[in-house]
Amino acid sequence: MKCFLTLLPVLALGFVPAAHGAIVSSGLQNVVLPQSFFTGVYVNVLTQVTSPTLPSDFDTAPWIGFDLGGIDISNGDALRPVITGSSQVVNLTTADSVGSASNLPTGASFSDTHTGPAPGQFQVVTTGYLGFAFSPTVGAPLQYGWAKITIDNASTGTLHEWAYETAPGTAIQVGAGAIPEPTGTVLTLLATTAFYLRRRRA
Repeated sequence: MKCFLTLLPVLALGFVPAAHGAIVSSGLQNVVLPQSFFTGVYVNVLTQVTSPTLPSDFDTAPWIGFDLGGIDISNGDALRPVITGSSQVVNLTTADSVGSASNLPTGASFSDTHTGPAPGQFQVVTTGYLGFAFSPTVGAPLQYGWAKITIDNASTGTLHEWAYETAPGTAIQVGAGAIPEPTGTVLTLLATTAFYLRRRRA
């Protein structure tokens, strides 16, 4: 019985979904998107560095910028969000993938029409996903990723997390690489372990 109880946590780990080895996830970051046009936030999806001012390498490194709680989204040449026909950033779902078939701007662009009631638009204070392609260095092949955000037009928004595929040219499923929540099986096994250990000590 003692051996079985010792093995329960190990067995529980076997039920945790395996992460895709070629996907890098930021984990939960919850970067605040200020409700201001003058003090936005710029995020480098590769290094996870944030800046309150326009970075000097905005066009040569994979930065994305947010103003007004996420109502305004800007990008340089090195990172390009998935858009509609012109420049509107699209709200994706976890059924979507980001890859070579995605519609991207040809260079630096700006989006301020991505919130609203229409399909593909973000709803304020409702979590959504944007997709992006980026080059880690100038001239490098494109890599694909996604970001989970909540936009707010009256208060601060939040960039919750993001992930990207390390293999150039390889598509990524929206939401892939996110930190998995504990499954019901894992929680049950851990609770059972704790119960039996407590009983033995009593």
